[in-house]
Amino acid sequence: MRPLRTRAVRALALGAAAMLIATGCSTGTRANSTSAAAGQIPPTASAGELRDHALQSIEGKTVAFVPVGLGTPLMEEWNRQMESGFKAAGLNYVLRDPNWDTAKQAEAVQSLINEKPAVLVVHNFDVQILAKLIQQAEQAGIYVIQINMVSNYKSDAFVGADTIDLGRRIATDIVGECGAHTPTSHEVQIVQGDATSGFTLDVMAGAKEVFDQHPEIKIVSTQAANWDRTKAHDITATVIQQHPNLCASWGFWDQMQYGSAAAIKEAGKLGQVKVFTSDHSSITCEGIRDGMFHQSYGYSVPTQGTDIVAIAKYLLQSGQAPGTARIADYTPLVKIDKSNWNQPNMCYDGKSDGLTVS
Repeated sequence: MRPLRTRAVRALALGAAAMLIATGCSTGTRANSTSAAAGQIPPTASAGELRDHALQSIEGKTVAFVPVGLGTPLMEEWNRQMESGFKAAGLNYVLRDPNWDTAKQAEAVQSLINEKPAVLVVHNFDVQILAKLIQQAEQAGIYVIQINMVSNYKSDAFVGADTIDLGRRIATDIVGECGAHTPTSHEVQIVQGDATSGFTLDVMAGAKEVFDQHPEIKIVSTQAANWDRTKAHDITATVIQQHPNLCASWGFWDQMQYGSAAAIKEAGKLGQVKVFTSDHSSITCEGIRDGMFHQSYGYSVPTQGTDIVAIAKYLLQSGQAPGTARIADYTPLVKIDKSNWNQPNMCYDGKSDGLTVS
């Protein structure tokens, strides 16, 4: 979604900020100290010493990624960016795909803890499933980075959307389309992902702040489709029958919400029912182009992948023990609608850089 130069500057700034946290807080030393903690180099080190430290810190190390499941543009893009970035840095990259099976995901993480990669990247099904395993990984000396759906246990780093702000923004936009000043029913459907995922819980928390100030908004249905397009379709088909004057349908992921849009189209209600979602895969841009979606919010998915690579390299060079830092990198939110869906790099497909809408 943004030029390569911007991504590079962002990664450098992120590393610098993280270093300040580690040296100024986690190790208990003053930021202007001329001494260095164990595993770190002093500020008076030569350029050659800095280079040697950086390269030796990551040499032969392994990074492992456990998503919830491949096969969608979101997971494919993260995997593509991480595989490319880690291999370019000379790191070994391992992928364990549980194929949307929570038990297999936990098994994959447990197996990796036994294998002891240097860094583990996880995408949580919900706030609890991997919480104890993430803690075990850090206790075993493994840095853990969580992506886009946070656990109850906060690891070394989190990279993802600011989902509380995302909820506020979309709820505000829905009020703009369906609020008291509009000649509508003010009726709104919400299609959650997994009801206990960090993404769902935080989006709902942000939305509640807005909707509590607009009692005219009538939430007629709040159901979890568990990120599944077919479930979203079936839920919405029933809701539209029960509420034929529905004003808006909001689903938390474009892959899933496309099913809701299809049900609304089948009912002949596209246009009347504004379809809201988030993410910025090719599904979003094609949906907006074809009138299936009213709008979406992208959260810079390719950048999330490159930021994970930058943070992992920082952690390996930092000299700090796993579990001693708690940092979060929230990637920018970008509103996508009819006015900008076809701009270069607005959407991704998990396969290549650049606009991929056919």
